[in-house]
Amino acid sequence: MSKSIKVSKMILCLIFLTQILCTSKQGDIGYKPTKSNLEAREWFQNAKFGLFVHWGVASLLEKECWAMYSDRIPITEYEKLSQRFNPVKYDPDEWCSMAKDAGMRYITVTSKHHDGFAMFNSRVSDWDIVDRTPYGKDVWKMLADACERHELKLFFYYSQLDWYHSDYYPRGRTGNYASGRPENGDWYKYLDYMDTQLSELCTNYGKIGGIWFDGMWDKLDEDWRLDKTYRLIHKLQPQALIGSNHHEPPFPGEDFQMFEKGLPGGSPYGTDHSVSSLPLETCETINNTWSYSKDDRKFKSIKELVQYLVKAAGNNANYL
Repeated sequence: MSKSIKVSKMILCLIFLTQILCTSKQGDIGYKPTKSNLEAREWFQNAKFGLFVHWGVASLLEKECWAMYSDRIPITEYEKLSQRFNPVKYDPDEWCSMAKDAGMRYITVTSKHHDGFAMFNSRVSDWDIVDRTPYGKDVWKMLADACERHELKLFFYYSQLDWYHSDYYPRGRTGNYASGRPENGDWYKYLDYMDTQLSELCTNYGKIGGIWFDGMWDKLDEDWRLDKTYRLIHKLQPQALIGSNHHEPPFPGEDFQMFEKGLPGGSPYGTDHSVSSLPLETCETINNTWSYSKDDRKFKSIKELVQYLVKAAGNNANYL
């Protein structure tokens, strides 16, 4: 064998290995959905309508869920919000009844938004609703039980982006104004923390509909170790559907494709608007903001909302 042929083969092998390593950062390349997962995909494909709830300590600011970043609120000040978070009128059965009466088939709720606050009982952090608020109860455990009673599926939104956790470092495009964090951190320690919280969500709330990821766009080129995270979720909840709002074509291991504020193929945030063969979902707000904002009175009319639902169905997608 000539020297040039040997060199060429070595180059090809290196290219192949590089492709495998790069791909493994972006999803579970060996993922084969289980029978229960394929059945869940079929159910999701036909669900058509879901309720999206963005709720947490940020709601007390009466602005929107990005206020910690947009208003440059120091962590020490932001933490004080939890001391006033006491939703004593919370009634998960009322939520479920309202959703079901509207024809919705599932509910997606914020387990942790970009501010890092967990709306569930997490053993790896006390920055959560049970440990830091006078309410002291796990609202999503109560909702999980109510969803089971009302035959609704429950999905957990989970922000991979975290403005609060010190190990979310180096920082990405956002969160640089959140003073109070050290200028260092261990990225893989943060990923371990994230996987532990996801394990909690996949273990303590019965059979869930899936995990709705957001925030990866903050550091899209980072090693998110998705292969490990996705394998973990699929192992603990084989039927659970994984979707990610990364504004890219689906990565291996994801079970549905989402489009933020746009019909399939038309998301205003995407760099690639290609539509996959996975079940599809579009998410949109009732006014302009994702969470409660007292000054946002630009509500869409009933006609506009119904038309959007019809257009989503016409594009073979669910409307969340």
